[in-house]
Amino acid sequence: MKISTLSAALLGALIAGGGVYSYFHFKNMAPRLELLQLDQQQSGEITSQSLLNVSDGVRSAIYELNLEAEQLIHARVSGPLPAQLSVLHQDQLLERAPLQSGCNSCSSSTHTNATLVFKAPSTGTYQLAVSGKDSSAYGPFNIQVSELKQLAGTTLQANSSINDWAQKKPQSYPLQISTDGLYIIDLKAITPNLDPFLRLKNNENSVLAEDDDGGTDLNSRISRYLKAGDYVLEASSATGDEEFTGGYTLSITQQDLSPQSQQLNSLGDELVLDGTSRSGLYTDQMTPFHFELSRPQIVTVRLHANNFNGQLKLAQYQSRYSGQHDAQQIRAFLPAGEHILELHGENQSGLYELWAQAENTSLSQSPRQLPLNQRTTASINPQVDGDLYTVIIPEAGQYVFHMDATQFDSYLQLFHEHELLIEDDDSGGDLNAELNVWLEPGEYHVLATSFEPASQAHSYGLSVYAK
Repeated sequence: MKISTLSAALLGALIAGGGVYSYFHFKNMAPRLELLQLDQQQSGEITSQSLLNVSDGVRSAIYELNLEAEQLIHARVSGPLPAQLSVLHQDQLLERAPLQSGCNSCSSSTHTNATLVFKAPSTGTYQLAVSGKDSSAYGPFNIQVSELKQLAGTTLQANSSINDWAQKKPQSYPLQISTDGLYIIDLKAITPNLDPFLRLKNNENSVLAEDDDGGTDLNSRISRYLKAGDYVLEASSATGDEEFTGGYTLSITQQDLSPQSQQLNSLGDELVLDGTSRSGLYTDQMTPFHFELSRPQIVTVRLHANNFNGQLKLAQYQSRYSGQHDAQQIRAFLPAGEHILELHGENQSGLYELWAQAENTSLSQSPRQLPLNQRTTASINPQVDGDLYTVIIPEAGQYVFHMDATQFDSYLQLFHEHELLIEDDDSGGDLNAELNVWLEPGEYHVLATSFEPASQAHSYGLSVYAK
């Protein structure tokens, strides 16, 4: 673009204007634009003498950048200036990155960043504009442009990282795994407002695992134990193909699996209730742990899962977050006999720690009977996760379970033959729990508990009636 040929110094439009043509007064002189060099930091400053967008008063500094067709670059502005970045070519705005979210209230003395990822559609000279966030934004800044390494060849390998550019359709990448192991696959956006979604498929195109927000922020992460072989990674957007546009990074890292990290058998093992943490590797299949109680006891099991959503299941109980460093926990009163603790992981894999302990108690062993059509009052038991009730449903129909409490956030779970049917937190109004469910005749169990795992002995009311 030859600025000197533009009447009244019209600069191709849209720099920092969000769709409004921008006129800059150059006093009948075309400015000399500084050429940006890749991988070299250059300094600049927005002052009252910088180019003016007369539509909104924003000032800008404009640089030239020579790019090859399909070249992918990452521009970054740092320093006190709250900045925006725009790329223009042949009088057209091609890409614009506003001030990063969270910095709209940054002062001129605050260190802020603006970043932009851009893929050149053709070989040529492009204009990169650094603009203030508004008409009052002035100050120095540093700008650096670097080239992003794009996919080389046709097949991805472990322990590698590539960059690519989304163009409103999913992108697929063949993945070759040479050795069995645990792998972390990250899909990270490097363009604002891109919400990545990642799928892992086998070579028959069946989905093995998928993730939306398992990484940091809105980024995707899959943790999976993979056998040596061929796979496919599919990158897309959680908000639809039309929104899948911009730059992103795809990386695959193999995790170290030392003998110390695999103290527990991945196919199942005996669970020792001695209060000692033991580590293991979850390989995307339910893992059973067996233990036996010689007398009724309170059993506490705590799970720390690394890079996967682990959950525990023990008889009618399912683990919930305990409030201790994101650990999942079950604390239940169990009768004498054999028991099985199940570890689930939602089709992902990862390392974990399992802690278990049994303690004696004077609690009554049998679940309480919950009568129909009357309100039962009790106090939440602080020694276990909640109070377990048995309810007999005489005939098929729609039933309502309602739990009300004034001093804690009530929570209800309904089980049949050890399977969780339904659960609820606040459907009963305020912080009260309510289940509305069709049931066939039979015996069911209700767990009355608190949304917060740690509860004091506060009172509550519980009722069930046919609707």
